[in-house]
Amino acid sequence: MESQIGYERLFDPQDIFFSTTDLKGVIQNTNRTFDMLSRYSRDRLIGAAHNIIRHLDMPAGLFRLMWDDLQANRPVCAYVTNRAVDGLDYRVFATVVPLREGYLSVRIKPMDTATRTAAEDAYRRVRAKERQLASRAASRHQIGEYGAGELAGELRSLGYGSLQDMTLASLPREVASLVSAGVRVPAVAPEAMGPVARILNTVASIERDTNALVFELDEYMRLITTMESTHASVAGVQGRISRIGQLVSLESGAAARTKAQVLAERIAELAQAANTELSGLPNRLSTMHDAVTQLRFAVALMRLLTLMVGRFAHSILDGSEEDAVHSLTDLCEALESGFAGLTPVLRSVSTQVGQLDDSLRTVTSSLDRAARRLGQWVDVRGGGEAASGSAVVDEVAGLTAQGFPEVRSLAQLAAECRGLALHYDATATEQRLMEIRRSLAELR
Repeated sequence: MESQIGYERLFDPQDIFFSTTDLKGVIQNTNRTFDMLSRYSRDRLIGAAHNIIRHLDMPAGLFRLMWDDLQANRPVCAYVTNRAVDGLDYRVFATVVPLREGYLSVRIKPMDTATRTAAEDAYRRVRAKERQLASRAASRHQIGEYGAGELAGELRSLGYGSLQDMTLASLPREVASLVSAGVRVPAVAPEAMGPVARILNTVASIERDTNALVFELDEYMRLITTMESTHASVAGVQGRISRIGQLVSLESGAAARTKAQVLAERIAELAQAANTELSGLPNRLSTMHDAVTQLRFAVALMRLLTLMVGRFAHSILDGSEEDAVHSLTDLCEALESGFAGLTPVLRSVSTQVGQLDDSLRTVTSSLDRAARRLGQWVDVRGGGEAASGSAVVDEVAGLTAQGFPEVRSLAQLAAECRGLALHYDATATEQRLMEIRRSLAELR
């Protein structure tokens, strides 16, 4: 259901819509919601350039950045304001994915208001600069390139290294909001039979699978973010380890020289092993964060496309869409392409989680063994409960007493990560996609 506030046309979260274009951006297909919001007839839209609905306040630089990602075969998302033929504006969150012979663009109601507002403020600043350049008789190509550079700078100020980074972060949030608003694959009557019922039941199963993955990935990200936030404490641990290594190598008493020296050498070896693993921790966590971010995006995209497939299958039953089978074919192509790339990323995340857990186990084991030998070293050097009379020994005793609780906390988080299972059955998904293909073939 749509409504209007001022010069803006609003729509509901349930009103998901899409279009497909060829490789040059010429519209090949639309759905009823697209037609209604744009107020163009389908005959007018089919064969027109997609910029027929472009709002003049949208920066050319955004579309340049989007096009660059698409030509690199990467999906891209953006907050976009369009203008209908009757002069009203409507805001969308657009997700564009490559197809074999063009592009599919799925639009939903944008619900992450804070991110959308920040993006729109950036757009206004960039568009003002583009207009200044246009006033100096710059070409459209020059304006697009210049705007792309300016918008890239604006995105960096918002914390995104690129439009692709914003894409990876924003789609999971927007799809989660869509699901929270109650948007689901339409249910089919239990007694329903035939190809449409099979498609609906199959995508409902896929929807349940991806929902489980979303929960698990959210937990992964929570644990990884918590570990990343402890980086400063890890640096403190490394500082204490290095200081202990320096101190124990400084002196060894004449009466116990041999034993102290042997202990000091072993402590240094264990400290070095722990420090080596801890030094690689930031890069390891960053790599894991990137992998989980990619995976969350891929799963969110699958959820969105699954919703679209379900809704178009249902439209065959209620007759609400023209040429719904053609639309389903395009949507299923995008769905299959997305699922094809899911297994390698899942495997990569699981491998990295295992490696992180192993690394932190090595650190805790090394530090536990070093701590035992440090206690022995302090005893040999005359330390213990009372002051030893040596500043070096007393400092080592104090550092040893602190222990390394920060590392133990990190190791526990890593073990929790490893304990999470990414429940995804690629074989079952392929069987479901085959069922959808068979059912589509019956409808053609």
